[in-house]
Amino acid sequence: MNATVHIILILGNVIISVFASIMAAVVFPELGPISSKIVGGGVFLLGVQIHVIYVMRSNKEDATQRLMALHQDYQVYQDHLEQTKEETTKLREQVKVSAKSQNNEIVNEMRLLQTLLSQVVDKSGRSISGSIDVDGKPLSLELSHGQDREADEILNVMHYALEDNRIDLYLQPIVSLPSRKVMHYEAYSRVRDDKGEVIFPSQYIKLAEDSGLVSTLDNLLLFRCIQVIRRLGTRKPNMRFFCNISSVSLNDKDFFPQFVDFMLDNHELANRLVFEFTQQDVQRQPNRIWESLASLGKRGFRFSMDNVQTLNHDLADLAARYFRYVKLNPDLLLDDNIDIERGDIKEAYKRYDIEVIIEKIEGDDKLVEILDCGIDRGQGYLFGEPVLSSDITSKL
Repeated sequence: MNATVHIILILGNVIISVFASIMAAVVFPELGPISSKIVGGGVFLLGVQIHVIYVMRSNKEDATQRLMALHQDYQVYQDHLEQTKEETTKLREQVKVSAKSQNNEIVNEMRLLQTLLSQVVDKSGRSISGSIDVDGKPLSLELSHGQDREADEILNVMHYALEDNRIDLYLQPIVSLPSRKVMHYEAYSRVRDDKGEVIFPSQYIKLAEDSGLVSTLDNLLLFRCIQVIRRLGTRKPNMRFFCNISSVSLNDKDFFPQFVDFMLDNHELANRLVFEFTQQDVQRQPNRIWESLASLGKRGFRFSMDNVQTLNHDLADLAARYFRYVKLNPDLLLDDNIDIERGDIKEAYKRYDIEVIIEKIEGDDKLVEILDCGIDRGQGYLFGEPVLSSDITSKL
């Protein structure tokens, strides 16, 4: 109740009191002036009393309403506080789970790296002693630059390259055609010596296969690739990374079981990694290998076949083995003696949900013929040579 209302009530009370005093003198003439004034004063006091009671009741109702409003606000804040506590508890649990998961990933990957180091130390030591021929002279490898490097020197370079973190991951784009937009990447390893000179696989791969080191290189290639995927996070969700797995690695009793177990423990990588095998390995590896790989396929991992020499493979069998990509050489695709129409090749594979990628495309002349066949995926130096992964991932 504001001041204006109080003033109006008081003035009204005064007017009523004066009127009562006058009427008392008129109605009851025997009353003297003093008695009529007393009657008016009594009426005024009664009006004041009523005014006070009204104000008190009004204030009480106002206070009650305020208390009710405060109680309701309190309940709302209490509910918000409980909700915040629940969300905080859930967030804390999520952070714990996430931290535990990340720690497990780090521990698993550190164990993998430790295994790599022990394998290199063990295998390179054995291989160096085994690289001496019957005449006591060290074997040598012919380099593309016309220089000779002895086998034990190559093994030493590979050994210390791993210890000094000089085995790098290179990525080559796989593009859509004809737009040439990068869709995926294939991963390669490159070894640097202590002078920073790159040693290409063609220079050491035969020795690495003979010594068993190739499985260690496959393992490290996979390890580096996973690091790139971790850094990439949720960016480019449809981009995949193709990793070659050699026949030596598939039959390595140290590497292969660890490889399968590690992938099963990290099946969230299934949408990022594609494991690639040669056609020869696909046709010749024993059933026990494919049974183990099938366990990966069931968890979402997909496979690719390259080094295809003939098109007589069973597409239904490939699809059943979780192959979703096949890489063909341009010469095979454009060979006049193939038993299938070039324009039908893509559709034949597509019926089994297998994507055709033409690799080793190096000139525009062959690209035109490839496009005429309806192929929409390509790879080769025409679209980009393998580049150090750090130069690519920084731009993704």
